[in-house]
Amino acid sequence: MTAFLRRILFVDNEESQIKLMRSIFARLGYDAEFANSAQEALKILDNKEFPLIITDLRMPEMDGAELCRRIRKIKPEAFIYAFSGYLLEFDVEKLEEAGFDGHLNKPVQIKVLERAIEGAFEKIEQRKTSEARAPK
Repeated sequence: MTAFLRRILFVDNEESQIKLMRSIFARLGYDAEFANSAQEALKILDNKEFPLIITDLRMPEMDGAELCRRIRKIKPEAFIYAFSGYLLEFDVEKLEEAGFDGHLNKPVQIKVLERAIEGAFEKIEQRKTSEARAPK
């Protein structure tokens, strides 16, 4: 697996969450970039590739579900997790309709986060392998 495949974009408007996740991702050895708004995330995605995106759901101006819909239009191959302390307020079916591949609860245990990230990277690798084998 190349370094490119292990890049993560983390989106959250709470600076404390960004600081915490920056520390966790560094400890786990992931190459991550951070955005504090949906708009900033979209600007970053204009110039860089991130196979895995983890986004908060409750953010001002544009929530995580709308961000997910917009990412799906420009990066349909991205693997996207919803990340929120308020998941009970959201209908899981609506999250799936928005295009999320899964969801994580805040606060998240490091082992749960690591398993989710590794699972996402495995699925991304499987997709790439399937696409490479598909007849053209």
